[in-house]
Amino acid sequence: MVEEPSSFIAYRFRRVLIPIVPQHHAEQAISIAAELATNYGSRLTFLYVASSENDPAIQKVREMLESRLRGVDYELKIRVMNPGETPASEIVKELSETHYDLVIMSTRGYYGVAALVYESTSIAVALAANTSVLILR
Repeated sequence: MVEEPSSFIAYRFRRVLIPIVPQHHAEQAISIAAELATNYGSRLTFLYVASSENDPAIQKVREMLESRLRGVDYELKIRVMNPGETPASEIVKELSETHYDLVIMSTRGYYGVAALVYESTSIAVALAANTSVLILR
């Protein structure tokens, strides 16, 4: 018999998507996701949007997650962008194809008009997402 979650957080955020961009500050998002998994049993899916199947950052992402998530169960999905696509559109596609209760994203620190001018991925995802989005600065 599967035990039902006993807290609101455990019940509300069972499946969590964490888009990873290696050059941005992903540590905070990884840490929060790991706490959700460890303390509340959340299932973590990390998503890296690659520019090609041979993107050298794919291996860096794997190594980064392995070193920071020892003892935590997680899944890593790789999506390759099609021409004319953006990381935000690929993240939104993932959200439409698979159910998630929460998205945890880091941002480069832009907010307000600057976030719109510099085409913030996190803002674009938050506006188009079909679920809750936690944006970390």
